[in-house]
Amino acid sequence: MQNEGVHHARGTIWRWNRKRATGIIECETGDHIWFGLDSLRGRSFDEIRIGDVVDVDYELAQQDSHDRRAVAISWVEI
Repeated sequence: MQNEGVHHARGTIWRWNRKRATGIIECETGDHIWFGLDSLRGRSFDEIRIGDVVDVDYELAQQDSHDRRAVAISWVEI
C-alpha cells in the first residue's frame, strides 16, 4: 500500500448503487476504490454507467469495507 496523501489511478466504474449514490472503481491494478456522489466531476448522476473509464484521485481511508476513498473522479473519453 502507498503512503499517505492523494494518489492517482485509472480504472472503470465497477459498481454503482443509484439509491445510495455510491459505487466502486476497479483500478487497472485490481484495487477497489469507494466513491460517493461528491467526488464526481464532469458527469451527472444519471450518466454514470458500469464500465465507464475514469481517472481517480484517492486517499487511503477506511470507507465501508474499503481502504481507499475517491476524492475526485473524471471521465476518460475513449
